[in-house]
Amino acid sequence: MVDAAGAASQLAGRRAIVAAGGLPVAKALAIGLRRHGARVVELSKVFGSRADAQMALADAARELGGADLIVHASATPQALAVRPLDALSAKDWQAAVHRSMLATLYCLQGAHAQQREQGGAFVLIGPSTALVGAAGLVPLITLAEAQRTLVKSAARQWGALGMRLNWVGVAARHYHPALADAHLPQTPELGPPPPALHRVPEPQADVADVIAWLGSDGARGITGASFNLDGGDWMVP
Repeated sequence: MVDAAGAASQLAGRRAIVAAGGLPVAKALAIGLRRHGARVVELSKVFGSRADAQMALADAARELGGADLIVHASATPQALAVRPLDALSAKDWQAAVHRSMLATLYCLQGAHAQQREQGGAFVLIGPSTALVGAAGLVPLITLAEAQRTLVKSAARQWGALGMRLNWVGVAARHYHPALADAHLPQTPELGPPPPALHRVPEPQADVADVIAWLGSDGARGITGASFNLDGGDWMVP
C-alpha cells in the first residue's frame, strides 16, 4: 500500500467511474480511489443493453467532466451460485454467463464512446480463482476468463486511441461474500491458507492502490495485462 502522500496525489484531478453492477467490491474500490484523489461516480445498474451502458456512462462522465478511469465488474447472482457442472441447464448458463458477458461488452462499448477521443484507463475486476479453475463455480470461472480475454483483445484494438485496458484479479471472498464458503482449490505446494504474504489484499487499500496506479501516468506503458492480487496464493502468469 502506498503512503498517505502518494495516495493523495496519484489520481488527483482524475475522473473515475466504478460500474460494477451492484457487486459489494464496488463500494470498497470507490472509497480507495477517492483516497487517491479521484472524483468518483458509482453505477450500480447492471447493463442490459448497449444503450443502457452508453447512457449511464455518458451521464456519469458529464457529471464528472470526463472519464479518465472506468472500473468494471459484472456477475449475476446465478454466476455466483455453487453447483455441479452436470446440473447446469441451458437456461442456467444463459443467466449465469451470457447475461454478465454481454454487460461487460456493453460497458466496454460505452467506455470506448467516452475515451476514444482523449484516451483513458479501463480496469476489469474478476475473481483470481479464474486463473486456476474451481469445480463448483464453472459458470463464474468461464465468465471471468472470457471477460479477461475480451479485455485483452479490446486493448489491442483500441491502444492506438490511447485507451489502456487491464484485468485485476481479487480474492474470491472479496469479489463477492457469497464465495467465502465456496469449495475453492488450494495451492498444491502450500496446502491450506495463508498465502505467501500471509494476508489477502484488501480491495479498499491494496487493490485500489494498484487500480490507481493503472489509472495514472505511471502505468502509461501497460495494457492488456493481468494482475493477480491474491497475496501470492496462486503464482500464475
